[in-house]
Amino acid sequence: MAKDKEIIELTSKEGSIVIRENGVPEIYAPIDSGDSCDSVRFTLAFILYAVEQDEWVEEFSDFVNSIDKKVRGADAEERRTKFKVIDGDKE
Repeated sequence: MAKDKEIIELTSKEGSIVIRENGVPEIYAPIDSGDSCDSVRFTLAFILYAVEQDEWVEEFSDFVNSIDKKVRGADAEERRTKFKVIDGDKE
């Protein structure tokens, strides 16, 4: 891993979830107070809560898969529309 990616600097108003190679998340919540800090803390807490909900994770996985299928389908449709169909002789 590059040295510069090992250093993460946050201000006292910022928060982050860092997932390193070992897969264990590190949670850094803002230490300041105020509405924006409360919003960051709430968001971090919500994400932590959501990943513990097996049903939510399954639903989200299905959602992501459906988007992937739509994107791949749109790409295929886009490629098909680039071709012009020419009627040929039918024997």
